[in-house]
Amino acid sequence: MKILIVSFGYPDCKRSHYPFVRQLALQFSSLGHECCVVSPYNVIGNKGTHPFCTVDNGITLLRPNYIAMSNLSILGFKPTIMLRKIALKRALRHLPFRPDVVYAHFWKTGKEIYFYAKSKGLPLFVASGESTIDVKAFNAKAQSFFNYVRGVICVSQKNKEESISLGLTTGENCVVLPNGINPELFHPIDRLTCRRELGFPEDAFIVAFCGQLSHRKGVKVLSDAIDSISEGKPIHVLFIGQPMGEQPNCRHILHCGPVAHDKVAIYLNAADIFVLPTLHEGCCNAIVEAMACGLPVVSSDRPFNHDILSADNAILIDPTDSHQVANAIVRLRDDKKLRQCLSKGALAMAQKLTLERRANTIVEFMEERIQQKV
Repeated sequence: MKILIVSFGYPDCKRSHYPFVRQLALQFSSLGHECCVVSPYNVIGNKGTHPFCTVDNGITLLRPNYIAMSNLSILGFKPTIMLRKIALKRALRHLPFRPDVVYAHFWKTGKEIYFYAKSKGLPLFVASGESTIDVKAFNAKAQSFFNYVRGVICVSQKNKEESISLGLTTGENCVVLPNGINPELFHPIDRLTCRRELGFPEDAFIVAFCGQLSHRKGVKVLSDAIDSISEGKPIHVLFIGQPMGEQPNCRHILHCGPVAHDKVAIYLNAADIFVLPTLHEGCCNAIVEAMACGLPVVSSDRPFNHDILSADNAILIDPTDSHQVANAIVRLRDDKKLRQCLSKGALAMAQKLTLERRANTIVEFMEERIQQKV
């Protein structure tokens, strides 16, 4: 199958943006499918340009440069959308093949590539993994786009229900497939070996956080929780992620800032537990990656987590309550048996969430939906 993947984010030498798109494309390719990724490149946000055409491990990557003007709107007209669409059309003139299928990350992207899929008579699939679906991106004329979409790959039951409730699709058009990991990249590694490589204290109790350093991800909640723990063994913490508006200032920070995606597993394996008091997700890749490394999880008791987290692998908390976060951390610090039990459950869940299995199921779903329409 020849798959055209369209995404407004893709990793580059400057930042690991939407690494899950790249990992899925690589998995499609390893299964024998020919892939081309089109990802317009914001020269303002990325502070520079990108080569138009490159090859990434056999995948053709087209990255037309464009200028984004933030959320500027002139009488309802948004220049950024127009400029991005012009860049998108430029890339589509240089595809290395005629696609069999168009796969868009996410709903908003699907809307912008709809004109091409319809003009070529190509089946269009949308991957819904947004933390929140932006209904403002659609107008009354979008119904023809919704009707055209052949299938929706949802990363959680929450995303499926949200897509249906907003009138974007129907239940029979959806499949729920939580995000997956590459087990060759994310797997248990000896903790002491990782700590020695990174220069971390060998006998410390270490909490790992991975995600944007933002309000949505709960950076301040975790930082406050760490500082509120005054008794017992000190809690050290790793804040792995790109600064996005919030900066932790608690005690005992061993690392704060981005880490290359292929190095994240070393940092995770240096930790004892993973904590992410996030407010909104589709299905959080960082949580799945942490579980693949055998880390017990402390995260939000909200629907977006319920497909992958349970009492078998996590302590679920109110992500707005730093006291609940602190109590969960202390409980895991002081109960080695509980940590071992949740670690075992995390590994068991992660084994079900591999990229290979997810990519195979997506292809089977697309083939089935295409045949149903013939």
